[in-house]
Amino acid sequence: MFDKTIFLQQAVEVYPTELKNVHNCLVLVPHPDDESLGCGGLIAMLTGKKADVSVIVTTDGSQSHPNSIAFPPEKVKQIREKEVLKALEILGVDQENVSFLEGKDTCLPSRNQEGFEDLCYKMAGTIKRLKPQLILVPYELDPHCDHRATWQLLDEVLSQFGHLRVWEYPIWLYELAREEDVPELKAGELKKLNISHYLNTKLQAIHSHVSQTTKLIDDDPNGFILTHEMIGHFTTDFEYFIERR
Repeated sequence: MFDKTIFLQQAVEVYPTELKNVHNCLVLVPHPDDESLGCGGLIAMLTGKKADVSVIVTTDGSQSHPNSIAFPPEKVKQIREKEVLKALEILGVDQENVSFLEGKDTCLPSRNQEGFEDLCYKMAGTIKRLKPQLILVPYELDPHCDHRATWQLLDEVLSQFGHLRVWEYPIWLYELAREEDVPELKAGELKKLNISHYLNTKLQAIHSHVSQTTKLIDDDPNGFILTHEMIGHFTTDFEYFIERR
């Protein structure tokens, strides 16, 4: 059984001064709200220091409430797009720096699946244009198919570039991890960043995802909602990242 407390105890603190040369950061986000949960504090820290932050949302987020009649998938997609733009505005990201790959929620192509190469081509073009000093991406084995596929997209295109600094952020690891999902890390690969100064901003960003944090969509009893406990994983003074050697 995954013990979050023991896992996080191995984290070494990374200080903001170590990010002073990050002038351009690219954030890969499977679903609208992952950006605020997993790395909202870091995003706010970077934009506060006038770094450029760009975001690619890889899925359309349309399947959070698949049985809703009042909110069919296209409407959910539109709502969640507006929510992520609002959240990122709160975190200091310009709207023109946000792009959407529009892969279908819960069906983002992974390696060897139809559509994967097309998405790789788009992502590679963005990286080539931005030349980021830091890329944030979901943890490789985060227990959600879209999160893993997003990591695979990045992994596939990295060979086209020189060394790029990549930080992986966990989301569903805390809730759904099985033994085989837990990373085997070398000393120092799990990092923690103190984001206490930006915590209120991060909370505002999280709760701007109204469709995911409230009963806005109330006609699908099996629809997704971020519980208080789930949000609690991400609203401490630290954010956690994996940087492989």
